[in-house]
Amino acid sequence: MTEKPDNTRAKTKKPFRNKSAIRVPISLHFYAVEIVVIILVVFIINIYIQSIFKNYIAYECISRINVALESMQVFAEKFYVQLGDSADDTDENVRAYLLNSIAKSADISNQANIVLYYLDPDTNEYLVLWPTASNTVAYVNNANKVIEQVVAEEGYKDWASTQTLDLDGDLIYYKSTGFTWKTKTPDPSEDTSIVTELKNPELEDYYICVYVNSSSYYSFMASMTLALIQAALLAALIAGILSMIMTYPIIYSSQKLSKFARRIAKGDFKPVRGHLVSKELSELGDVMNHMAYRLEKSDIEQKTFFQNASHELRTPLMSIQGYAEGLKYGVFESPDDRDNAIDVIIAETGRLSNLVENLLSISKMDMSRSGNFEVKKQNIDAIRICDTIIDRVRGNFIHEDKAIINNISITSTYIYANENDLIRCLENIFSNCLRYCKSAVTFACMTDDTGSNVIFEISDDGPGIAPEVIDHLFERFSKGADGKHGIGLALAKAIAEEHGGSIKAYNKPEGGACFDVTIPVTFYRNQLSKINNDSTT
Repeated sequence: MTEKPDNTRAKTKKPFRNKSAIRVPISLHFYAVEIVVIILVVFIINIYIQSIFKNYIAYECISRINVALESMQVFAEKFYVQLGDSADDTDENVRAYLLNSIAKSADISNQANIVLYYLDPDTNEYLVLWPTASNTVAYVNNANKVIEQVVAEEGYKDWASTQTLDLDGDLIYYKSTGFTWKTKTPDPSEDTSIVTELKNPELEDYYICVYVNSSSYYSFMASMTLALIQAALLAALIAGILSMIMTYPIIYSSQKLSKFARRIAKGDFKPVRGHLVSKELSELGDVMNHMAYRLEKSDIEQKTFFQNASHELRTPLMSIQGYAEGLKYGVFESPDDRDNAIDVIIAETGRLSNLVENLLSISKMDMSRSGNFEVKKQNIDAIRICDTIIDRVRGNFIHEDKAIINNISITSTYIYANENDLIRCLENIFSNCLRYCKSAVTFACMTDDTGSNVIFEISDDGPGIAPEVIDHLFERFSKGADGKHGIGLALAKAIAEEHGGSIKAYNKPEGGACFDVTIPVTFYRNQLSKINNDSTT
């Protein structure tokens, strides 16, 4: 029991569709790219701003502390002079006088916060002397917190450098120094003064801390970052609107081309009209219009081909059927009439067979041109082609009592070809020339002036090609006055072009038609070896 082929898949198979589960509109592609660019730009700008601001904040805080310390130096020098004029230098009076001087001094800069505190060297306990209760509570509390951490971290021991501490999440820049002042004394050896830093023993446990809270700067930097984020969000919104505006023409044009492609699939080859927004889509539209034109032309040629082919096949079939029925029903009584009927059947059968072979060959050439079929070729000596074609057509010329004049002028010249197809090409031309010649057909084979092509030249001594036929001579089903079916020369052209060559027809000055079939020569030995290897594998 033979198993029937399963055609279920073929019957239920649907047209190919993209199997991708996610289909993202082109506008979202544009928008995603713009968002990525915006995020990268904001990220880079934010990093750049933060690096600049951090360096600027440190520089600005240190500068303000130095300005405040310079103003304290002026105050210390004046206080030293006033203290020297005072008769009462007890510890309580010095401290009271110091606080009174700070409160009334106009030399102290307000660039930084200044704290005067006393530190007991034995117990390491401190007492903030300035600011006092007359100042704001926040100022006093903040000063106490700063001094508490300075003492805990022993920041008062380093008088030279500006230090930092973290106060409730705020970065504090400070410098803590002892209560000293500078004085100038004359240098007896030179006409200059020597700067000396002095310290009063009564004030050796008193310290000055000058600090700047950088939180305002960092708040400004955070505001800048927030503004940058807001600008990025606004840019993202604008980018979304621009993406829709920019991609709408592309989407519209793509939909237009998709509808055009669907029309082509249904057999409507009218070209697409209207403006396509981009150069690429315009080029695609032009290519699709050209494709539609070629498809329409091919469709018309195919329909014409089938109509003509059916007509050409019908004519010999009707003759065969008519004569066969005549033989069956005894229409032809005499032996001569029956023999003639049989001859007609044989002739029409040969004509029909030749027509079918030509149709199959030209269909094979069409498939090869579209890439759906590969014509097998091999390296062939052109002399072999000449000998074969002469042997093929000699019998027809003898039957018609006409001559073949040969003029073969090549030796050991190779071409890359399919022997059967090339023989059929030349045979069809010989058949055409034999039909119209008066007494002889001339066959010549030579190379061109460059030696890169073999030329098969076939000419007759007939009336030549009619002017109204010569422009359409190689079109399918184009026939002259005594033509048969109009396939032979069209097939000859298709075969010549399949072999990388060409064919042309013209009238000779002395009269008669001439056909030149040009086929490229295979030059190099390594090329010949490759061709032979390919043909054997």
